[in-house]
Amino acid sequence: MANELTRQLQLRELEILIELDRVCKEENLTYFLEGGTLLGALRHGGFIPWDDDIDVLMPREDYNRLIDVFREGKLKGYHLQCIETDPGYWNFFAKLRKNGTTFITKEERYVKSHQGVFIDIFPMEGIEREHAEGIRKCDFWQPLLRSVLLRRVHMTVQGGSGKKEIVLKMLKGLLAPFSNTALQHFGTRFLKSKPKQAADAYYRAPITRGDKEMNRVWPFEKVYPAETLKFEDHDFPVFHDYRWYLEQLYGNTYMELPPEEDRVTHEPWKIEL
Repeated sequence: MANELTRQLQLRELEILIELDRVCKEENLTYFLEGGTLLGALRHGGFIPWDDDIDVLMPREDYNRLIDVFREGKLKGYHLQCIETDPGYWNFFAKLRKNGTTFITKEERYVKSHQGVFIDIFPMEGIEREHAEGIRKCDFWQPLLRSVLLRRVHMTVQGGSGKKEIVLKMLKGLLAPFSNTALQHFGTRFLKSKPKQAADAYYRAPITRGDKEMNRVWPFEKVYPAETLKFEDHDFPVFHDYRWYLEQLYGNTYMELPPEEDRVTHEPWKIEL
């Protein structure tokens, strides 16, 4: 994408984040900037210049409450897209989309559900720090089931060939009688998320098989009490030890700029802001 269009997209996503922040403050919900969004806040004071998405984390109890808030009509002008609100949705996390906009990648061009500009909202599961067996099962099943859901909505999947693709097609057929909601419940049943007062760590389920566990299990004391960082001249919540988190995710050189060939964006197939 051209730099000017990337910036316009970033500002539209910022509007969505500001709306999420407003609702979370009104409803006393907790969330945190994560991944490249957090890195951008610390290293650039806002978006990484070539980055074109926003990611946040929410404890599961707050994530579930946000779904209720949306159903109560308190997110006017926005669509909270998750399996609970959109039966055809394919992810185990939510997207808060702005109505009246469009952002479609080439891989998603055949998907029929809401395709507005969005930010990603990932649920964090409250766990006992030693809950290794449940983590292993979630790490196995969630990426696998997500691959099945992607194929259900006819999304083009990169690298979908060979033995893996044959297995996934067979699994898609075997799981055909089960709804997306049922598959999501199966994928999360191995970890019963604990409320804040009972958790001693947090875990985020993997998106892909290569999503390393060390990047997704965070001791409670690294998360709370929340700090704030400036992101595009607005204050947003971050982990208490956000530098530790970034080092876990990116290594100790996270403040250094990557090579130019690694500065990639999501090329849209269709975009309307």
